[in-house]
Amino acid sequence: MRGVAPACLAAAALLLAACGRGKSGSGGPDAAPRTAADSAAADLMTLGAEISRLLDLAADYRGSHHGAAPRSLRTLGVDSLTPTLARSIRASGRDAWVTVTFRRPEGHAWTSCTGDLGVLESAVLGTGGYTLSCRNPAGELRTVQAGGTLE
Repeated sequence: MRGVAPACLAAAALLLAACGRGKSGSGGPDAAPRTAADSAAADLMTLGAEISRLLDLAADYRGSHHGAAPRSLRTLGVDSLTPTLARSIRASGRDAWVTVTFRRPEGHAWTSCTGDLGVLESAVLGTGGYTLSCRNPAGELRTVQAGGTLE
């Protein structure tokens, strides 16, 4: 009976490993975007999600520090670098702005985006969309709509 348990565990591990493998070109979550619009949407989703997360932390900080916005990411307990993103925060009075930039911008439709605490308010109202200021590879700054659903 003792030999059965390790054999079952080994079989279960093999099944889990096999289930995690996808066929190439299967369109799974790791598949690369196929069009420029897909790439732009994927970039906005990545940058927007990180901006929203950091602004949520900034709003929590402001709520527990008598309305003062955080002056650095360190005060939020967050590193400025991830393997793929560079993040920064700036504040003036009660307002805070977060900028998230791809560390390797080549191949991205948007290289960086910035949002303020109004992003959180916009995200919970209506369709969940919010406005970001984003920079394209040519260096042009554009106002774009991110998140939410299209009607």
